[in-house]
Amino acid sequence: MGEIARAVNAAEPLDGLLARVAEQACALIGFDCCAVLLAEPDEARLRVAGSSGLSRDYVALVSDTGSLLIHPADPTLDSPAAEAYRAGCTVTVTDVGNAARYGRLRHLAPKQGYRALIAAPLHAPVAGTLGVVVAYSEAAREFGAAEVELVELLADQAALACEAARLRSDQQNVITELRRSRTVTEWAEQQHRALMRLVLDGVGLAELVTALADTLGASVTVEDRHGGVLARAPATGYRPPPEAAARRRGPVRDALEALVRRNEVVEVHPHRSGRPGASAVGHPVEHAHGVWVAPVVVGGELAARLWVTNPRAAPAPVERRVIERFALVVAIEVLKQQNLVDVEERLSGDLIGDLLHPGGPQHPQGVLDRAAALGHDLARPHVVAVLALDPPGPAPRLTEVVRAAARRAPPLAGPHEDVHVLLFPDGPGLDDVLRGILTQVELALPGRTATIAIGPVAEGPTDHVSAYRVARGAVRLRRTARPGGLVDVRDLGLAAFLLEEGAPDALRRFARNLLRPVVAHDGRRGGDLIPTLRVWLAAGCSTSATARALVVHPNTVGYRIASIEKLTGRSLRRSDTRLDLQLALTVRDIVRVEGH
Repeated sequence: MGEIARAVNAAEPLDGLLARVAEQACALIGFDCCAVLLAEPDEARLRVAGSSGLSRDYVALVSDTGSLLIHPADPTLDSPAAEAYRAGCTVTVTDVGNAARYGRLRHLAPKQGYRALIAAPLHAPVAGTLGVVVAYSEAAREFGAAEVELVELLADQAALACEAARLRSDQQNVITELRRSRTVTEWAEQQHRALMRLVLDGVGLAELVTALADTLGASVTVEDRHGGVLARAPATGYRPPPEAAARRRGPVRDALEALVRRNEVVEVHPHRSGRPGASAVGHPVEHAHGVWVAPVVVGGELAARLWVTNPRAAPAPVERRVIERFALVVAIEVLKQQNLVDVEERLSGDLIGDLLHPGGPQHPQGVLDRAAALGHDLARPHVVAVLALDPPGPAPRLTEVVRAAARRAPPLAGPHEDVHVLLFPDGPGLDDVLRGILTQVELALPGRTATIAIGPVAEGPTDHVSAYRVARGAVRLRRTARPGGLVDVRDLGLAAFLLEEGAPDALRRFARNLLRPVVAHDGRRGGDLIPTLRVWLAAGCSTSATARALVVHPNTVGYRIASIEKLTGRSLRRSDTRLDLQLALTVRDIVRVEGH
């Protein structure tokens, strides 16, 4: 008992301890071999956990799935070990040849060469019966009370050894967990201190995102509320968050909606929404370790999102807290940027107000200097565009939405009168930029319809007033009929003056009355008078050029022009008639009053 106790205190492995128990049974009581059997966790069978004197072949034989079943289906295949375990008391077999009720023994005993055995259960103080000690004798024999007592004493020692080993294992697990928790806590504190150093150093959003990406071994993206990327990392191997299409359906949409209610890191499952996310070049991206998103809240409202994509491993709770701390710092950076945007918006609005002062800016050079301070060179030609909303009314942060949509070439933008003015450097690709702005504005302001008119190019500061009036006149004209969409009035010539000065309703009546008979004729007969008139005027009133453009015979063009003259009662040989028709077509295009 002392030897076994010393082995337990020395943290000897459990199989070694149980082998000692088996050796003691053989040495003290005179058995030829001995085994300690432990029950499997599901208590379906017993297994040899330690032995002395048993051959490897015998141990392998009793370890198969059909041996040592605790509850065999056929009672004739029962074993003394299983009965001792079930009954919780010692079972003896004086001669295997006479033990008809233990059918399993007649198969097993010859393999090891024993005739008698004794099986005593292992009773643990806390866990209950753990298994049995089975001692074997090569000769048939009767077991005296002293021998039974010694075997039961060794069984109790084996049970205590198992219990002590379990307690020691639990203790080691607790120690290991405490050490791990300490390591995790120290790691979290290191990350917190590193984060605070970054904040105090004022490194900016880009370096904060890079630091978090390095910490988690992940791709990190910070988006504003409109989905515009504010910062991302790492530079190589970057994995983007789920694409816009995935965010509009299924689990990704649900997770993003939950951000409004829960101020914590949320896991999303982009693959469950139908397809994987898309990479920066449009190819599917596999997120092996998931996608996580944290809200960036400013003033109680969602101001941005912090995405963590494909980390080394799913973030543990302490790592999620690190992400949440980063989100708080990102909120500070976003708030700083929002304050800068607010200041810039006020400065831009004041600048545009001075630029569009009736009669032109009072101090042109001062306007140029203020624009340059905001990053805009108004000495260069600029296109003047006007954005209007329906229904009208205040639209907080509309300038922010516009700049986010035109991130590559943000305009000088600000409110003026009842519209928003956008000034872009003259150049290609402007139509696509403005269409993108229309889309983003209507997404950011559900229930509102946006109309944008592209006015003439202002060559210098003094030209912006007239260009603005033309664009604003086009917006007013479109809104009287059917608001929404993009109107281009950059190259109207004399008609621009009428847009600048004319009343929208009067222009609409003028166009409708002049073109009504021609439009009605086309509607009844499926004719091409209106398209022919448009091409004829654009071709400098050349019949042959019009015929080539429309791929028809010149006589057909002449017939159609004559029909227009007859329907309108006006001669197209007169320059004033041609000017009126050109203006009517322009107004018709702006208001899109097809069939009127």
